[in-house]
Amino acid sequence: MKTDYSYSDYIKNPFLAAEEIGNFLHHGSLVLFLGAGASQGFGLPSWVDLVALIMGKGGDKDFIKDLAQKSNKEIAKLIDEVDDNSDTYINKVHDALYSQAATDLNEQLSKSPLLLSVAALLTGSCRGRVSSVITYNYDNLLKQYLDMLGYSVCIRTEPSQLMTWADVDINYIHGYLPQSKKGASKPGELILSEKSYRMRRALIDKGWSSYVEHGLYTKIGLFLGLSGEDSAILDVLKRAQVNIKRTEDYTGYWLMTPSAYDRNSKDILDVGMCPIKLEEKDFPRFVFAVCQNALKCE
Repeated sequence: MKTDYSYSDYIKNPFLAAEEIGNFLHHGSLVLFLGAGASQGFGLPSWVDLVALIMGKGGDKDFIKDLAQKSNKEIAKLIDEVDDNSDTYINKVHDALYSQAATDLNEQLSKSPLLLSVAALLTGSCRGRVSSVITYNYDNLLKQYLDMLGYSVCIRTEPSQLMTWADVDINYIHGYLPQSKKGASKPGELILSEKSYRMRRALIDKGWSSYVEHGLYTKIGLFLGLSGEDSAILDVLKRAQVNIKRTEDYTGYWLMTPSAYDRNSKDILDVGMCPIKLEEKDFPRFVFAVCQNALKCE
């Protein structure tokens, strides 16, 4: 499925990429990658606010302002001192993650059109759909929504965990912290501190890193809600680019806000991905356009 447009075409009109991605969706060749931006509108904290809350400084405006000036690596390093993978640490991250989230998802759905568009990718039939999600989030908001729609979901928190028969499998690369603690199992390895990222980079040829790479051997990635600043992710994508040999121009498409695009588009191109510059408000419309274009494919 060679693309009909070039990167320069997408710069002029990003919605042309929706036609190409819709073609992959129609043929069952699309895998979805999600980051924190996909859960916006549900009261979940930003990366900076999450770390501040974990450090017990959620109300310290000066601390948060200073934190916002640091790199992601510097921020993650602050978590090293509390990351002992104990239940106390995990509960602290959980409580920080959901501190402002509503318990009733029904009331929140209208606040997140992007989540609705993501669900549209997963719930198609004749026009094709995404059956596998790789998420770098900890939350289970997408699962809650799919449960409401009556779709069965297979949650995987370890790369060796067997898949079960389900409409969608959601793979939690960085750990799983469902909103309700009732009946919740161990979240798997929680990737948040710098030392946890370092270990993940050291095991690039094993575990989840290997799973992500080999997933791109057979499918095209669609990246949503990720800024492109996570070096651990980029390292895996570079490895995939080097090892995958096929005729498609890109191993994936990465939707980016203008600010993220200006900072990171060159890095995204360098790992074989196609960055698509969109205003944040246009993300849902673009994803719905992917679904609509998939229906047009023969």
